[in-house]
Amino acid sequence: MDIATILTAIGSSGIVSVGVARWLTQRFIDHRLTKDLKAYQLDLDERLAKSKTELDRKLQTDLKTYQAALDGNLALSKAELDSRVSTAKSELDASLRRSVEEYLGDKTAERQYRFDALKRLYTAIGPLRFQLARACDEFTARIDRIGTGKQPYATSLAGYFGRSTLFRLLRLFAITELIERQIADADFSVDPSTVNLLRFKHQAFMCLSSSSVVLNHPNAEWSSQIEHVFFDTLSIVSGALIFVEPAGKQDRVMRFDEFSMFVEDASKRERIHPFPRLFENFTVDSKPILWVRLVTLAQLCNTFLTTEGPRVGIMPESYDCSKMLLATTDKFINDNHQRYCEMVKTIITPIQN
Repeated sequence: MDIATILTAIGSSGIVSVGVARWLTQRFIDHRLTKDLKAYQLDLDERLAKSKTELDRKLQTDLKTYQAALDGNLALSKAELDSRVSTAKSELDASLRRSVEEYLGDKTAERQYRFDALKRLYTAIGPLRFQLARACDEFTARIDRIGTGKQPYATSLAGYFGRSTLFRLLRLFAITELIERQIADADFSVDPSTVNLLRFKHQAFMCLSSSSVVLNHPNAEWSSQIEHVFFDTLSIVSGALIFVEPAGKQDRVMRFDEFSMFVEDASKRERIHPFPRLFENFTVDSKPILWVRLVTLAQLCNTFLTTEGPRVGIMPESYDCSKMLLATTDKFINDNHQRYCEMVKTIITPIQN
């Protein structure tokens, strides 16, 4: 039974006290509050449910909007990144292409220069290289023949053997002089072995002019060219055997027949002074110091052939330098035989290297 029914029953009976009225009032207020609270709770629950639904819907909408924006930004960033990567790749490819083209261009130019330089160098000294190897071989064989006494010899220019021997000697110097002239107009750095040719010339000149070959021999005489030749004189004599050809033709060393006619002319013989006098009545005992110089030069030639000979198809013959030094009976040379052998090694060392 609710409050309204109770109040109606009491009112009809006419019995209502103050206490009862107060109690009834309190009960009525409590009942009303409870009812209102339930109504409010229902309304609140409904509003909360509605707000949650709206909030969820808005959240989903915002999430979709944010995701769309994020996807757009990511797509934009990826496109920008792809663009940058593509640009960087293009620049790198272009740079690499330029570098490769420059490298290949430099190599092509360098290869072409080297080819042209080698062509000029070999054209200039190729034949002379062969001639020098032949001259070394023939000179060494001549000294070996004199030293071993395989046949009587006379080195005067009046006879064939003397002219031939002097020609073999002077041809060595003339060829090296001509090689040096030709190299002056070519880039010999493209073929380092060419330096050996210049070394050979210097060492060959040393054999006939240097005091180091003599080893303080007591009979050495330096004021006049009795058993040696001044270094600069060798250059002058070398040039005397060179024919200067007209422009367009390569200068050359005179042949033996031309040399034979050359030495018959007294005025021309002066151009190869002091060699005619050095070879007049020469023997290994009459001029032992000169003999040591010739033996040393022959060893230099033989050593030179070990490196240069195979290039032109010439192999060095067997040559016993120690035995050649003992061909003379000169006491000082025999007593210092080992020292002279060591001296020869120092002369040929640059050519061996």
